[in-house]
Amino acid sequence: MFFDKHPWQMLSEDNVTGKISDERFARMSGKYEQEQGEISKRVKSLKTELRKERGQMYTADTFLEIVRKYANAQELTQRMVVELVVHIDVYHIEKTSGLASQRITIYYNCIGAFEAPRWDNIPELDITLETRKGVALCYSQFEQAV
Repeated sequence: MFFDKHPWQMLSEDNVTGKISDERFARMSGKYEQEQGEISKRVKSLKTELRKERGQMYTADTFLEIVRKYANAQELTQRMVVELVVHIDVYHIEKTSGLASQRITIYYNCIGAFEAPRWDNIPELDITLETRKGVALCYSQFEQAV
C-alpha cells in the first residue's frame, strides 16, 4: 500500500509533534470530516441505487418467458398484471369533436413503455406464393376492430 499509516493518523501525529499548528490541524481535520461525510452519503446512495437495480434485474428473455406463460389466457388476472406490469400512467380525459378520449401508458417489466404500431400506417401488402402445382398461399392484411 502507498501509505503505511492512515492520512488522519499522520495528520494527528504532525499536530502532536508540532509540525502543524492547532489552527491548521482544526481546519484540515474539519475538511477531512466533511469529505468523509460526503463520501459516506455517496456510498449509501450508490448502494441504495444498486439494490434497486438488482431488484429490477429482468431480461428480455425473462419477460418473454412470462408472456409465453400467459399467451393462451382467457381472462386477465391480478397475478398476470403484477408479473407483467411495473406501473400505468393515466392521463386526463381530452374532448375533441365531441369525443372523449383518455391516454394511458403501460410500463412493462423488462421493456418499459411499449407502443404498438398503428395498423393504419402499415401499407397494404397482398402476397401470393406458389407452393406447389395447383396450390397458392395468399397473405393479406386483416381488418382490425377499433
